[in-house]
Amino acid sequence: MKNKVLIIFKYPHGYLNQPIIDKFSNYYDTEYIYLNDYKNKNFIGTINDINNLIKLKNIEIVVFDVDYFKFINFFFIEKIKCKKKVIMIGDDASLHEFHSITANACDLVLNSDPLAVLKYKEKGYEAKFFQFEFSRIGDNKVGKKEIDVLFYGNVTPDRKIFLDFIEKEGISLKIVGHNNIDSSSYLPQDELLDLISKSKVVLNFSKTRTTVVQNYTSEGTYKFYYEFKGKVIVAGLKGTVCVSEYSPGQELLFSEDEVPTFFTKEECVNILKKLLNNEELLKKYESKFTTKVCNLYEEKKSFEEIYNAIQKSNHRRVELIKIPYWYLRIAAKQILLRNLKLSSLMKAIFQFSIIFKIIKNSSFLTKLLVVFESVINTLWYSLAFTLKSKK
Repeated sequence: MKNKVLIIFKYPHGYLNQPIIDKFSNYYDTEYIYLNDYKNKNFIGTINDINNLIKLKNIEIVVFDVDYFKFINFFFIEKIKCKKKVIMIGDDASLHEFHSITANACDLVLNSDPLAVLKYKEKGYEAKFFQFEFSRIGDNKVGKKEIDVLFYGNVTPDRKIFLDFIEKEGISLKIVGHNNIDSSSYLPQDELLDLISKSKVVLNFSKTRTTVVQNYTSEGTYKFYYEFKGKVIVAGLKGTVCVSEYSPGQELLFSEDEVPTFFTKEECVNILKKLLNNEELLKKYESKFTTKVCNLYEEKKSFEEIYNAIQKSNHRRVELIKIPYWYLRIAAKQILLRNLKLSSLMKAIFQFSIIFKIIKNSSFLTKLLVVFESVINTLWYSLAFTLKSKK
């Protein structure tokens, strides 16, 4: 009999959520919920409902999707009652320091960037590489390669500069792009996988998508980080060469003669022209790259290791000296802002009892600053949210 797993997602997003559900369902009796459905509940109300569901369904393992989502933090996970807790992170670079503290409430970290996995291990956490994108990919046997270069994903301003330059240089480029994260703008998985298999080259970009890195130890210093993207592996599983912007995580997995890499738009164009004008060289890259990917990252093989890591009996925990002020103020804000309106202001004030608990071991100055900011946030956002709902 399979163990029961509950996956807690932020909101419905079939393009990103369904592959994760499929992967876990191969090994577990899998349930899932969306926190978006609990938006009319406050912090404690949300936790109580989830704990009741865990008890009702006899859930043993809870998996938390924390990608760009601060509401699921250390104090939230700590109050969830189950045998094992797993934190699941996609794009980690911008929020790594935040997630590193959240991870302290969990038994295992799953991350889609191999460099980030090492960074968690460096801090003492048990962490595994987990390729989130796509499920049921099928084999890599394809017919005619009809598309020279395929790009799919968000068309950010930086990426648009590259894409425009590639087209200006006369390279045939198919763009399946979107400018937001609305799931309705994504192609169905089967259609996209079909396009990948029909392409000679998949183009991948690795810069973080924001205009400034929001990591709390370097906020406002760096414009972006280079992070590994799962579409590199997806290309290989569908028998297609991938030309990618550099990322250190990618360097850990693949050599230059498996995945050609670039930094500048000129380097990118030179690599594409070299491959597209030399069919023998393109086939050489295709054979070496796809063979390695299929041997190492085929879905069943890769999840077997994750399953074994989850099932082990004794998980190592990291001992924190303290939880820093910047994390406490973010957590306090997330606790207070959940379902905050003027009409529920008294209920919000009762949430301060939770804040007092999370700061009880902090210095007097930290306590003072967190409480002061929490009072201001409660008054300001209750008014702002009420006016917004009336509009």
